[in-house]
Amino acid sequence: MGRACTVTQAATALGLGVTATYKLVQRYVRLGLVWESHCEERAGRALRFYQAPPAFYVPFSVRPFEEMGRLNRAAQLHEFEQNLQRAMNTRAWTQWGTLTCATPAGDWYYEFVSQDGRIFQPQADDSPRILAGWNRVSLTSAEAQTLQQQLLALVRPYFNRPEQGETYQLGVFLSPERVQ
Repeated sequence: MGRACTVTQAATALGLGVTATYKLVQRYVRLGLVWESHCEERAGRALRFYQAPPAFYVPFSVRPFEEMGRLNRAAQLHEFEQNLQRAMNTRAWTQWGTLTCATPAGDWYYEFVSQDGRIFQPQADDSPRILAGWNRVSLTSAEAQTLQQQLLALVRPYFNRPEQGETYQLGVFLSPERVQ
């Protein structure tokens, strides 16, 4: 987005096949979401460069949310797992492992535990900088709205800043399990 590239360059950047990317580009050209910015003549076939604006609206009827969400979650989950693995392979974690537990309701969870039985306390000053977990919480609609606002207020100051120090990956997910 925001720069011109060929279909082959876009396919490589997106991890898609050239044919699939070409079909998407043609579809987006018809919808006015992408345009041919310039063409470079060469022996054989000319190189056509396409460009998209730095931001644009795509209705869910064109690209369903579940498709976009699935691809985004898969990429983010893979990156998260790689980053978590790298963090766990540092010297700070050599004496740690996981303790798998069950709640009275039957949900499974795990705790980071040291070999001598200490449970990892992320709020401790000397703890490694990591916080991971999927948590189910029972909330009213008003509580969910309040939590959403609190989470946004918590992370918003850190968005779009110039890089300073280390880079951390943060994922926050709040969604009802069953829509009424």
